[in-house]
Amino acid sequence: MAVVNLPLARRLRALRRAAEGGLRQAHVAVALDVSVATVSSDENNARGIPLTRLENYAVFYAAPRADEHTAAARVAAEDELTAEERAARDVLLAELTALLRATAAPEPELTVAVLPTDAPRRTWRFDDRAPVRIVCGQLPEDVRPPLASTGDVNYTELLSYADLDALMELWGHLRAENPALEDVRFITSEAVEPDDMSGHLVLLGGLGWNQAADWNRGQAEFPVTQIEDPEYKEGEIFAIDRDGAQEKVVPTISSDPRLGLREDIGLLIRTPNPYNRACTLTICNGVYSRGVFGSVRCLTDRKLRERNERYIFERFGDAEEFGILMRIRVLKGKAFTPDLHDPDIIVFEWPGRT
Repeated sequence: MAVVNLPLARRLRALRRAAEGGLRQAHVAVALDVSVATVSSDENNARGIPLTRLENYAVFYAAPRADEHTAAARVAAEDELTAEERAARDVLLAELTALLRATAAPEPELTVAVLPTDAPRRTWRFDDRAPVRIVCGQLPEDVRPPLASTGDVNYTELLSYADLDALMELWGHLRAENPALEDVRFITSEAVEPDDMSGHLVLLGGLGWNQAADWNRGQAEFPVTQIEDPEYKEGEIFAIDRDGAQEKVVPTISSDPRLGLREDIGLLIRTPNPYNRACTLTICNGVYSRGVFGSVRCLTDRKLRERNERYIFERFGDAEEFGILMRIRVLKGKAFTPDLHDPDIIVFEWPGRT
């Protein structure tokens, strides 16, 4: 949890009061494109102020500007600053940053509730604070529930998303693991823009409804692919490439319709993002939705995530790229979190053991 930082709060309040023209908090809020409540919080406790907002404060107070039409105070663009203003901005930013760091909560306090600080890996933690995008498939119109129709008075957009269980599970975990991250969003593959592809990218689901999975299949060479099979019309099965031949991996469906799906197949891949190799691409996939959900729960389940993180670390170390094809046991539609230490769970993994 972020701590109160009274020295920084007092300094921000003093800067506003000393500004020419007697700025009010509302003026600052408009200029920084934040709410008045945010400026008030910054000036009263400075709890959890991101560095990007401090940078805006530094420019705002070191190089005052006003809109030529409305006369409202605004933040100057970098190319507007004179050499003297840049120097003043840098000095003020250094001061504000020092105040921020002087009383900032140590990093373990932000994350201790999610995983112990001695965990060898934190797959879903992103310390570089780069943007994160979770890309989901979108249900075809003919299988969407009525409330997913824009013409319904109770229209609910999320009901058009595929793999909604997996999305909500991962979304909550990502926010808990990265409390300082400001830019974490989920979108459908149909709504993806080029800028969405350059941060940390997470793909949920497979070829059927998530076209982003197909884009990225062509960007990296994985020994596991997903293919259509007439016996499994509601999903796409996995195939392992072994010496040029394909070995199919399929789910288990009971002949008793009351039992239905007994075991799905899940796929977890971590690799550098082909659109920005400084960031990561993570794929959580399955033949059916339970496989997608299970591959997400592998590293979010409170009881098993640390154990599975340790397995991945012991197995792959700090490798930039790895993949695990796993069995996801299902009972009455509920997916069991896989324990990667169970040899019956692992179907295939790469890089191979040496």
